[in-house]
Amino acid sequence: MEAKALLRKPIFMKMWEKHPKIWKLLIDAGILLKYKTLNINRLPNQIKLPSCHVIYVNPNENRGRALLIKDGVTQDRLAVFWSRAVRQYKPSLVLDVGVNYGECLFSVSYPSGTIVYGIEANKHLFKYIMQSREEHPNKEQIHLVHAFASDREDEEQLFYIDTHWSGTSSASYMPSHQMVEETVVPTVTVDSLFEQEEVCTHDLLFKVDVEGFEGFVLKGMEKLLTNCRTAVGLIEFNSHYIQNSGIDIDEFLLFLQSHFTIYIYDASNRMIPASALTYARLKNLFKSEYVHTDFLLVTDAALKDCLGLDMG
Repeated sequence: MEAKALLRKPIFMKMWEKHPKIWKLLIDAGILLKYKTLNINRLPNQIKLPSCHVIYVNPNENRGRALLIKDGVTQDRLAVFWSRAVRQYKPSLVLDVGVNYGECLFSVSYPSGTIVYGIEANKHLFKYIMQSREEHPNKEQIHLVHAFASDREDEEQLFYIDTHWSGTSSASYMPSHQMVEETVVPTVTVDSLFEQEEVCTHDLLFKVDVEGFEGFVLKGMEKLLTNCRTAVGLIEFNSHYIQNSGIDIDEFLLFLQSHFTIYIYDASNRMIPASALTYARLKNLFKSEYVHTDFLLVTDAALKDCLGLDMG
């Protein structure tokens, strides 16, 4: 499997949690090489993305620093998918669940009239994504929600903010290192955001990356998926996180197959069709008990042709 995925295997996840100072030294080395300083006051707090749009980051937080090193692109396959989907699919409704710093949400310009929603549970990131929205040419179309996306509305969800690496903040498990802040975040369903919206003519583009709670998010947007004209989405699939969230993986896969045609990124980073998908088949495909990849979900198989992605 690719190096990016290997870093998320349990043994490497444990190293990340047990030896955060080592990982911070690696990030600091990258910062020093690029900016010739570790002085926080001399580091930028904004990044110009390849699209020339700007995102704001916390230069004192490791994922923010990683984005500084990588010019805002740390997930290449997501960046390619999002850019092509907006350009070629031309969605009228856009949803990013798990915004983080917004390197996906703010990476492109959207068609005039497109409704854009971003949901983020980490309160420490919200001020940065609010700043980024103000710099975006579609700012009037972008709605930001500080909440935990789930299948239930108006409840309180215990949430673990990983202050060492914001990207692994989660409700599914508490990291073993000490740089964790426990907080409570109100829940929201995606469907509740569109109760007053006539969506039957909408073409929906979505991304869900919530560290194992993807199943709950999708359950909470079933009405939207059913009522939209078409839908195209990318979700992270991390078997370790999904199991920690209490979801049965085979039940989750059945749910996905009842709503979508599924394509998955294989170990060679090519997108392949997946039918009659089970956890056993996934483990066999990746030759591993642990599976970390991305799923492309489309409500109409013909939609894949407009995305121009490398498909097997």
